[in-house]
Amino acid sequence: MTVVNADNSPSVNAATRAGLALWLRLKLARDVPRPSSSPPKTTLPTDRVKIAAVQWNADPVRRVQDWSERVQALFRQASRTHCHLLVFPEYLPLSLLGAVMPSTNAVNTLTDTTIRALLRSLAPATFRHWYRWMSALSRQYRIVTVAGSGLTVHRGQLVNVAVGFDADGVERMWQPKWHPLPDELRWGVAKGQPRPLDVLNPWGLCTMVCNDASYYESFRMAEALQVRIATVPIADPDPRYTEGKARRGCFSRVQDVPMVGVVAASTGRLFGLRLTGKAGIYLPAELTPDGTGVLAESSHPVGEGIVSAVVSLTQVEEFQRDYQARHPVPPPEFLEALYQFEED
Repeated sequence: MTVVNADNSPSVNAATRAGLALWLRLKLARDVPRPSSSPPKTTLPTDRVKIAAVQWNADPVRRVQDWSERVQALFRQASRTHCHLLVFPEYLPLSLLGAVMPSTNAVNTLTDTTIRALLRSLAPATFRHWYRWMSALSRQYRIVTVAGSGLTVHRGQLVNVAVGFDADGVERMWQPKWHPLPDELRWGVAKGQPRPLDVLNPWGLCTMVCNDASYYESFRMAEALQVRIATVPIADPDPRYTEGKARRGCFSRVQDVPMVGVVAASTGRLFGLRLTGKAGIYLPAELTPDGTGVLAESSHPVGEGIVSAVVSLTQVEEFQRDYQARHPVPPPEFLEALYQFEED
C-alpha cells in the first residue's frame, strides 16, 4: 500500500516493497540466458588489445527482455569487430526497475527514505540478474568484460559494485565504489571498504567506479600495482554535458599517471536523474597520433552504442617505464595508508 507523508509525498510500506520485490523476481526469472554455440577458445593477445566502451541509454525498461536483448546486441557488435575487452557503464542493472516501478513523475515525488527502502528491497534482484547475464555472455562471446556496476546489499550495506569477468565468464574483479556522490549518500549507498584494487593479468586491468577516477590516489595505486588499463564505468547526473568537466576525470588522470583509460557511460533519464556522458578510450597525449590523448569517443553525450580502438600495451608499458624513471612512484603500502576515508 502507498501512503502519504505529512509533506504530501508518497511512502511505500514494507508489505508493498515485499510485493514489488517478489513481482520483480518473477519477471526476471523468465529471462534466463540460454547457452548457445560459443566461438572457439582463443589466446588473448598480450600486446595489441582491441577495446570497446559502451554508451548506454539508461531509461527504465518496461520489459525485462528488452534490456537483455540490448545487452546481447552490444556483445554481438563487439564480437563481430573482434574486440577482446568490452566495458559497460555504471548502474547498468537499474534500468530493469522500470519493469515494476511507476512512472518517472511518480518516482520524482518519493522521499529519500522511501528511495532507500526501495533500493534495498529491489536492487539486489537486478544485480543478480545482471551478474548472471554478464557472466554467461562473457563466456559465450569469449570477451573479457567489465560489466559496469550495480547496487546490491553486501554485509548489511547498500553498495555500488563493479564486477569484471574473464573470457570464461569467471569473476575476476569485485570493486566497490569508494566515493559515492551526494545523491547516492542520501539514498543510503555506503562507501566501499578500503581494499587493494583487483588487477586482471596479463593485461594489468583494473576498474574504478565513476567518481573514484577523479581522485589522483586511485590512479597512483593502480600505477604502483602495474596497471596498464584502467576502466571507469560512469553515470554522471549532469543534464548539461561539457567537455571541460568530463575531461577532469579519467582523461586527466591518464595524462598524469600514464596508462590506458576506458570510460563507459550511462546516459538518458533514470528515475528523475538526467545522465550525460561519452564513452571513450584515452591515452597519454604523446601516444595518440593527433596528440589529443583521445583514441575514440562517442560523438554525442546521450545515446547508445560502442566506440572501439586498438592499443599497444607494449608501447604503454615502455612509456610508463620512461615516465616512472623521471617521476618515481611511492610503494603501494604508502599510497594505501595515504588513501584513508574520513567520516562525513
